[in-house]
Amino acid sequence: MTAPEETASSPNPGRAVPCGARFRVAVLELAAARGAGVPMLVSAALLLAPKAGTDPGLRDPEGEALLEVGETDASDGAIRKALAAALALADPGARILPGEDVRRLEAAVETLGYRNKTLAHALQRLSFQPLDGRITHVRDAAQLFGFVNEWCFDEDQVRRRFRELAPVYHPDTGIVACRERMGQLIDARNLLVRHVRSVYGSGDWMARRGGPSA
Repeated sequence: MTAPEETASSPNPGRAVPCGARFRVAVLELAAARGAGVPMLVSAALLLAPKAGTDPGLRDPEGEALLEVGETDASDGAIRKALAAALALADPGARILPGEDVRRLEAAVETLGYRNKTLAHALQRLSFQPLDGRITHVRDAAQLFGFVNEWCFDEDQVRRRFRELAPVYHPDTGIVACRERMGQLIDARNLLVRHVRSVYGSGDWMARRGGPSA
């Protein structure tokens, strides 16, 4: 990736701050887009950017580089922080929020995290205990899905109940992630669907559905 030429040059370039190669390219591109030299961009960023920002460091995935920043008394870290803030604000999707709003959002996220953990623990206590082996009896499958017996549901209800339970037990993304429970949930769904189709293979129920499901 070729960096644009700095828009303003000086016989005395001043300081050169070590930074990541990709970071340097991004700063030069921002300066060019604003029609300003890097020293001017640095001065503006140091005036406006918060001091508590994150230092992007001396290198990034594309390696190390030196960025000429002109004459300034700010430390290398402060310059990198300020320029990183300028790059972030240049993003079209960036938003500036008052500190109080940020703290309120952080508190809300923390509260939601706590509630999710509490919910996960409650679901863990209430979750069904996996049976030994595969589910082969319709009665067991119906009980696992929360049906009172094997005659009180149709295929739509089975699939809807599966969609409700699957996000709870999915081994990768579930609230109570459990590969064994998820496997038995799938077995139970397949068994109940076969049961429904065998019981209601003819008559009003299948006519309403327009024929067997694929």
